[in-house]
Amino acid sequence: MSVNRTSLGKRISFYRSKSNLTQEVLAAKVNCSREYIVQIENGTKVPSLSVLVKIANTLSVSADELLLDCLEHSSSANSEFHRLLLDCNETEQTVIIRMAKELKATLVSLGI
Repeated sequence: MSVNRTSLGKRISFYRSKSNLTQEVLAAKVNCSREYIVQIENGTKVPSLSVLVKIANTLSVSADELLLDCLEHSSSANSEFHRLLLDCNETEQTVIIRMAKELKATLVSLGI
């Protein structure tokens, strides 16, 4: 299976935004150009392994999490839920997470 460039770019963009980093700051931290980060996030370029590791370390996520859609075996437990959240805007993410927490509390209270 090849690297799903679109999914990889979305994940990098998602975690970069969650870390409150601009593309310029991420580029500086991984020693590349902002344009290269834009191309990665847009899915037109695949980063080299060394750049991917630097991005993962800068964003404090595992490379496994960034490559989730490309791996047959992943240690990420919440992959399906995470994929759902990636396609949502910030408001939708907040609502879905709140609903999931409430559902979990209801299940616990019911002994399920």
